[in-house]
Amino acid sequence: MEYKEVLLASIQALRVNILRTLLTMLGIIIGISSVILIVSIGQGAVSFVTNELSAFGTNIFSINPGASLISATAGGSNTLTLDDADAIKNDKSLTNIDKVATVGQGSVKVSANGIDKSLLAQGVTQEMYDVIKPDITYGEFISEDNILGSEKVVVLGIDAVETFFGEDTDPTGERVKINNIPFRIIGVAEMTSVLFGGVLNNVVYIPINVMFDQILGREYVQEVDISVKDSNLMNQTIADVENLLRDRHNLKEGEENDFIIQSFQDLLSTTQTITNLLTLMVAAISAISLVVGGVGVMNIMFVSVTERTKEIGLLKAIGAKEKDILTQFLIEAVVMTLLGGIIGIALGVFGAFLISLVVGIPFVVSPLAIILAVGVSMSVGIVFGIYPAKRAADLSPIDALRYE
Repeated sequence: MEYKEVLLASIQALRVNILRTLLTMLGIIIGISSVILIVSIGQGAVSFVTNELSAFGTNIFSINPGASLISATAGGSNTLTLDDADAIKNDKSLTNIDKVATVGQGSVKVSANGIDKSLLAQGVTQEMYDVIKPDITYGEFISEDNILGSEKVVVLGIDAVETFFGEDTDPTGERVKINNIPFRIIGVAEMTSVLFGGVLNNVVYIPINVMFDQILGREYVQEVDISVKDSNLMNQTIADVENLLRDRHNLKEGEENDFIIQSFQDLLSTTQTITNLLTLMVAAISAISLVVGGVGVMNIMFVSVTERTKEIGLLKAIGAKEKDILTQFLIEAVVMTLLGGIIGIALGVFGAFLISLVVGIPFVVSPLAIILAVGVSMSVGIVFGIYPAKRAADLSPIDALRYE
């Protein structure tokens, strides 16, 4: 038998039982589409996070108090002071440092127009503007003059403005009370970043010295953000800053740091690693359905061999060789899984596109994932189809023709 005849005969056999063929393909379709969908979503999420973090600049590193980020974010450590930030800023040997933005923060009660709400207040230096890069919708950001004059001025996040003054309102010049102390609004800041905007758009910014003297009553800072001139010298700059702080904090050799230094590059790398691992794990779990689909293919091929036993005997009686029978049944299994793989790829890509539109992440389809999907679907057909095909090929023509 020629291979073209074998292929046509295999396709015809699948068409005779079209419903059974489609149901058998379903496991392959679900498995392939799930893998494509999950890998695409995972890569889209990595691309989204990368873009969001890169918007802040990969030339920035931050210093937080405490021996761990948990203690730093919980506000339980008082190991970083305003003097530490000033020492970094004024050290002439740190030639690669561009900006030093210092943050002291705490929860405050903000009151305006009869509305009281607890918000996060950040005492900042004017350099903070260069670090977070907010859009100034109205007015201006905290300036050096505001800090030198210890002025009671405030910049509100856009969500805070909507809370107290309504949407599309310019509140500059209006007054709000922060912990019952009157402040004049000089600007409105908006963060367009999806990743950070939800938090920073509901923050109030005031001069850092006013924050320490009249709100917190202390000069412990929660974060120091530092931008560098040359990103290639980032690691060396971090090491120099670490040595400076260790000397200031009188830490002996071998003693653990009482502060955390982390660059945005490190954060980006860590986020990408975690996201990729989660994507790989979930994709591997989804791939289990491919095994289930393969078992389904094998079962259906066994049924097909049983139903077509007399046909096999007749083919052998007229001269068909074992390899012809083996090839025909194997092609049936491969065609079934390959078609299922193609349909699964189409559904997976389409599903990834829809989710990217709804969620707002980049639409990314990995060519490698598609190639692997096609390869896996064909492999499933070969691996799970070869045993039933071999069983059909080994049938004796006399026994097959006598089969009832």
